Amino acid sequence: MEKQEKDILFLMALAVFGAVLASGLAAFLQRIVVIPLTIAVFLIMILTFFQYKHKFVHLAENAEKWAMIIVLIGIILTLIHLYRPA
Repeated sequence: MEKQEKDILFLMALAVFGAVLASGLAAFLQRIVVIPLTIAVFLIMILTFFQYKHKFVHLAENAEKWAMIIVLIGIILTLIHLYRPA
């Protein structure tokens, strides 16, 4: 594995750890709403660890592409819901 790929993987693992921490804190305050997000991010963290250990690069690239599409759709739907006329 190249050095640049290891750096990106390390930064991705840090970002996922931060997401787990943030969603865990939110789940503590609002359990029912945020628990699915916490579980999903925790699973992503486990997949990232397995990618680092077992070199599942192809799986990670597909998962990253679909995750970005889902996040983009979520952001669009959230903005539509937030700014819709009353």
